[in-house]
Amino acid sequence: MGLIKLKEITDFSNEYTPREIDDETFFEKLREQIILSQENKFYMDLCQKNDYTVPEEINDDNLQFVPYFYTNNYKITKKLFPNLIKVPQKDIIVWSSSSSTTGDPSLVGRTYEDLEIIQHNALKCFEEFFFRDKFKNTGMCFNFAPSRSLYGSLARRIASKKMKQLKTYTHQRKLIKKYKQEIRFFTSLMNKPWETIPTRSHYLIKFKILKTIWAIISTFGVRAGLVLDSKFMIKQIREYKHESIMFGGSPLLMNNVLVNKMIKENIKIDLSETGYVGSGGGGWDGVKGHAKMEKVEKYEFIERFKDVFNIESDRMKDIYAFTESPVLYGGHWSKKYQDYLHHCPDYARIIVRDLETLEPVNEGERGVLEAITPFGVNGSINIAVVVDDIVELVSKKKCPDCGYEGATFRVIGRTKEAPGQSCSSIIDWF
Repeated sequence: MGLIKLKEITDFSNEYTPREIDDETFFEKLREQIILSQENKFYMDLCQKNDYTVPEEINDDNLQFVPYFYTNNYKITKKLFPNLIKVPQKDIIVWSSSSSTTGDPSLVGRTYEDLEIIQHNALKCFEEFFFRDKFKNTGMCFNFAPSRSLYGSLARRIASKKMKQLKTYTHQRKLIKKYKQEIRFFTSLMNKPWETIPTRSHYLIKFKILKTIWAIISTFGVRAGLVLDSKFMIKQIREYKHESIMFGGSPLLMNNVLVNKMIKENIKIDLSETGYVGSGGGGWDGVKGHAKMEKVEKYEFIERFKDVFNIESDRMKDIYAFTESPVLYGGHWSKKYQDYLHHCPDYARIIVRDLETLEPVNEGERGVLEAITPFGVNGSINIAVVVDDIVELVSKKKCPDCGYEGATFRVIGRTKEAPGQSCSSIIDWF
């Protein structure tokens, strides 16, 4: 397949067709992907280092032995990302970037087939958790994020800026220059399903031309030209509050509007019958960057939406995901845990590994999260990756609150200070 222009990616269907994946199919596909990944030198070396031979049958008992690697191997400064693909470079149509503006973004090579899977994964998560059925005929979505086109521009700028800092990194700099137009934030790849249903979808982070011109004059840059248009949001809500309304995107930015606009100015609108919240992208712990926003306590976030919009917690959902894996974990608020419980879908498995021994932990224990999937990983060797988030394994089999089949976990924090490395770090741009 030749290089496909990114505009063609927008042609994916938004019709969701459930695909139930049983254990047999999952493990068969996983075995196939492990064998394919071994054609990649990095992964083959990893298998040899772990003395791993692909068994005739992979199952729950030996899943923990599948070789995994850490998400930081995809960071630009690690200089490995071009070597972590398992198809010819011409078949990589997108380099998915983590939206890290002050940190070190990851770049993950993905094929057209991978993006189709990610699109389906997003639709599945939206259908199961984000009340998408309420928005199929009418409604409005306020996304606390830039538009996908603006997101793309920011992703290319960030990656190029980081590359320029690596003066001796000649081969990879040339690669980024060659495929610069194919760099996209991973988050933006998941937003498309909201754009083509009848719902009016509004992205609230915008360029303001006068502010942008002043930013260029005063700072020789456009960073300060981005604004969060809360006035537009409030005006639209007051006019269309009888329709279904979704607040989506960064909880950090949502909380900022709640605290510094709505509560500060005592603005309250009753959306008890029509309002929904679908947060995603993380950032609960705040971002250490130019914005320096404070940590968001999840229970306070829930209470503020109740206070301002009269939206109950059962209408507030969250997505957990990270760039280096195609898996999306839908979550709901748990009054018992006073936290979001996230669910592993049937196309993936998780292992929570002890921080010291890296052995799998038991229910109720904490460790780092490993994501395993054979779907949406045609382009890269990211079948089993460990992220530097600390989670608590709530259940291995089924959610104790809602009964959703599959492992359930809640996100506790990060293993280290990692400034600006959540998807919400886009706030550093204004």
